[in-house]
Amino acid sequence: MSYEIPTGVRAALFDIDGTLTAGGEVWGPLVKSPDVLPLRKAWLYMTVMPHYGLSKTGVVSQAGFRDRWVRLMAWFMTGWPYSQVQALCSGIVHDHLMPGLRPDVVDILNRHGAEGHPVILVSTMFGEIVSDLAEQVGADTGLGSQLEIHDGVCTGRIEGQTCSGARKVDFAERYLRQRLPDLSLAVCAAYADSASDIPFLSGAGYPVAVYPDAAMRAAASERGWPIHER
Repeated sequence: MSYEIPTGVRAALFDIDGTLTAGGEVWGPLVKSPDVLPLRKAWLYMTVMPHYGLSKTGVVSQAGFRDRWVRLMAWFMTGWPYSQVQALCSGIVHDHLMPGLRPDVVDILNRHGAEGHPVILVSTMFGEIVSDLAEQVGADTGLGSQLEIHDGVCTGRIEGQTCSGARKVDFAERYLRQRLPDLSLAVCAAYADSASDIPFLSGAGYPVAVYPDAAMRAAASERGWPIHER
């Protein structure tokens, strides 16, 4: 069903994985990198992958898993020069995210741009990935989890909070307050697909469930949110 942008919308917020893109093995280049210590990879498979399975069944929070995951991905890069971090992030964008873009959702993004709406990507992924993808698709900016860099080297930590779950609302609200003070979340359309993004959509004036998972579909049906999918 084609989605028509409501007349009251003045800005747009897009999730990436599963929404703007169809998803896929986004983190493969990092997980498989020969520069990641083998013991760290072993830790991933022993402790984090079972958590992933539980998040898929709803036993544990999807947002909690994504917070843990992006922190682990940062830890994998401990000691990497920032130039290496940038190269990895660029490769993820060009080799994994761009080929998986959903043309129909990119069309919605472009229609917002044509209306003069600021378009903002909001994702748990590293800020370097989100900003690069934003540039590639013609969005105005990208908000993501910020890697901590000290003296040109990745410390292996996330600076502050991750841009996950309900905190996506905080990231978007802070950006609007600092950069676009004439706008608020009440005039933003927000697009997302998964259960962990229900708080994100709830914080926007014009929420849209895009290719929703079961929990997001149920929330959208209950709350009367539009659903976009083909």
